[in-house]
This record gives sequence, structure tokens and C-alpha cells, in this order.
Amino acid sequence: MVRTANKNFRAKLAPRGRKPRGLGHERRGEILAAAKQMFLREGYETVTTRKLAERVGLSQTGLYVYFKSKEEVLNAVCRATFERLAQRYREVGAEPKAGPGLLRRLLETYVEFGLEHPDEYQLTFMAGRSAPKFHRHRTLGQPFEQQGIGIQSFLLFRDQVARLVQAGTIENIDATLAASTLWVAAHGLVALLIARPGYLVVERQALIDTLVATLRKGLRPGRRGL
Repeated sequence: MVRTANKNFRAKLAPRGRKPRGLGHERRGEILAAAKQMFLREGYETVTTRKLAERVGLSQTGLYVYFKSKEEVLNAVCRATFERLAQRYREVGAEPKAGPGLLRRLLETYVEFGLEHPDEYQLTFMAGRSAPKFHRHRTLGQPFEQQGIGIQSFLLFRDQVARLVQAGTIENIDATLAASTLWVAAHGLVALLIARPGYLVVERQALIDTLVATLRKGLRPGRRGL
């Protein structure tokens, strides 16, 4: 009886074993889920691969089977977020008319997406500033298929803005400049709503509606000085 009890006690203390072969995808998902929690609670800069490995019951070497670095883990989180956002813009792009409603839909899609996925949005756009990929110069000169999913998301957004320019719905200016201006404005609102939701003293939907209306008005044909 005593031997059995001791055996059970030692089994509870034993470190979690590696998952059987064939469950690697599940283990990868566990690592990403744990990483998101740690990055948000402890800060991306302070989390190490050793801490992350301990959290999911792996050795540091075992973690490297799935991800070679902390930056690679963050990149996987960002990629999944951008893939969802890109899909949203593919759906918006299916709209036949390039009228004012399309511009509103573009902006609302961005804001809604960020507020529906606050953790993923925060990690993708507001964390990991020291990661090497955030310091590389971005170019739009390469073919769409050769771009990373983050740039592809922006290009899908820009394509719809270009449709609006061509249709005369907004000012006849460079589509990349117009898309960047809209993206930055929408990001600023989403970032504030996520990081400091109690800072705002007006109703959230009214703020979103006013921002959209202001951007639409600022880009309407005939406006100068942009």
C-alpha cells in the first residue's frame, strides 16, 4: 500500500512528457496560446523561451522543435491575425459598387476586427517593438504573392481605396497615401479603445461613426491640400 502511494506521488511530481508523434500541431497551438497570455501579462520584452517552455511543460530544446526563437513565436501570432484580417478585406472586396458605402465598410471592418480580437490586435500592432521584423524597411514593389501576409492585408485594403479613387468617390490622390492615412486613423482609434477604454468620455459607437464620417468628408472629391 505504501509503495503504491509513493509511486502515485512520484508520478504526480514527474514533468509532463512530450506529446506522442502526430500531435505536434496540437502542441504548437498550446505554445501559441501560452505565449499570447505571457506576452500580454508579462510583456513581450521580458518573456524568454525558457519561461515559455516551462509554461507548456517542455525543455527549452523541446520548444525549439516548434519555434526557433521568441520572435518566431510572435511572428506566428501576427501571421494568424493578419490572415483573419485579410479574409475580411477579401469579403469587402466582393462588393460590386465603389461608393461611399464601401469606404465606410472598409473603416468599420478594420475597427470591428480590432475590437473583436483585442489580444491578437495588441500583440500584432502594439507589442514586440524590439523584434527585428519591425525594424526592416517595407517595400510594395514585389508581386503580391511574394509579400508577407501583413503587407498583403494592407494591399487588399489599398486595392479597395484605389477603386474609390478611380470611381471618383474620394479625392484623386495616390491610393497608397490615402490607404495609409485611413489605416493610421483607424488604428489610432482601435489602439486607444483597447489600451485605455475608460479614457474616452463619449459613447464608443458615436466616436466610431464620427471618425468614419470625418475621414469620408476629408477625402471627398474637391478637397485640396492632401
